[in-house]
Parts: sequence; C-alpha cells; structure tokens
Amino acid sequence: MKLKLEKVGEKYVLDARDLTCPFPLAMTKLALKEVDDLEVIVNNPPSARDIPAILGKQGYLVDVERENGLWKIRIRKESP
Repeated sequence: MKLKLEKVGEKYVLDARDLTCPFPLAMTKLALKEVDDLEVIVNNPPSARDIPAILGKQGYLVDVERENGLWKIRIRKESP
C-alpha cells in the first residue's frame, strides 16, 4: 500500500480516507518516520478515535477537527 503523502505549506497531508483499521494507523506511523508535522484525513470513526489516543500516549501533540464527515488529525512531534 502506497502512502498518499502530500506537502501542503509547512505540513504534510496523509489521505487515509476509505481505509479501515489498522491501515490508517500503520500508514500514519510510517509517515511520522519521515516528517515532523502531519495531518491525517480519515472518514473511519475507529481510526479517528484510535490514532489520537495512541499517538498522544507516545508523546505526540495531537489535535482533531471534524468537518463534513471527515476527521483531520494534526500530529506534531514534541520539541525536546
């Protein structure tokens, strides 16, 4: 499965729409190995719930917005 990763301004956007767990989380973790500022777009409620919870526990800064049936999950690495 290929990452749909696109640079938009200072952040990268990962389009994980229409994918079910565990794929959005796995793709997010792969993308975070390459970038520090990521927005993940999902339309799967379990992914919208699990990605912020898991990555928040791993020390990432996570913000979630919901609009028009999509969740936009902004993930940033904490500065040391």
